[in-house]
Amino acid sequence: MLFALLLVLFASCEKETIVRYEVSLDAEFDIPIGLNTIETHYFIIKNVPTFYTQSANNRGVDTSGILNVLASRGLIRAKFQDRDFDFVERVSVYAVSRKDPTFKREMYYIDFVPLTTGNQLRMLSSTTELKKIMGEEFIDLEIRLNFRNFNTAPIRARLEFGYAVF
Repeated sequence: MLFALLLVLFASCEKETIVRYEVSLDAEFDIPIGLNTIETHYFIIKNVPTFYTQSANNRGVDTSGILNVLASRGLIRAKFQDRDFDFVERVSVYAVSRKDPTFKREMYYIDFVPLTTGNQLRMLSSTTELKKIMGEEFIDLEIRLNFRNFNTAPIRARLEFGYAVF
């Protein structure tokens, strides 16, 4: 009985983290035909707006009061055609600072893409803190892809991603 009471007391003391708002973004890149299955292929998307300050202002949030920014949902899909992404084996997406290109943070990843992935690559969100990098307003994105098979047609891909503000 005493153990149950203590468990309830400690569980109720834990402060709940509330998401203030989420921002949805997208960027496009091309996956050319015939890339090999040995190397990691890098796709750089330059000058992607984060709308950090604008989103905070639209919601009446002072950016100095933002405690944490984390990646929310992220997926890759073909823009024009319905293509299966089963030829992809591994995905990583990094946010790269425009001010200091050596400063980068992982946003999304999949270490092993299921063979039944279909026409969307649903990625896992990293737990990396993104406040400093998203506060820059413009970032570069670095998409790293490893393939298990050759891509048989060029793909205009769309990265749909976002971040949550706490």
